[in-house]
Amino acid sequence: MRAVAFDIFGGELDVRELPDPTPAPGGAVIRVEATGLCRSDWHGWQGHDPDIKVLPHVPGHELAGVIEAVGPDVRGWLPGARVTVPFICTTGPKPSQSMASRPTSERC
Repeated sequence: MRAVAFDIFGGELDVRELPDPTPAPGGAVIRVEATGLCRSDWHGWQGHDPDIKVLPHVPGHELAGVIEAVGPDVRGWLPGARVTVPFICTTGPKPSQSMASRPTSERC
């Protein structure tokens, strides 16, 4: 995949080829068609985000795109579906809840 990434906190950002991702059992791979960088991405780049533990890191967490692949535990989402990812993603209060039953702000 082609993406912007950095190898060290505060280091150079560059566009590069990275290995294509594969979906986790309960996850999906999204072909990103539009994204942006925001202040929280800047904080991550500067090393202020303790959740960024693996480098290189690809910033950009607000995006729109198309589902390329889904993991074996994903139900109700298929490759080819157009999706957006909001700033805050959560699994909701109960893992058994379906995506469709959650408020839009909790869908991911």
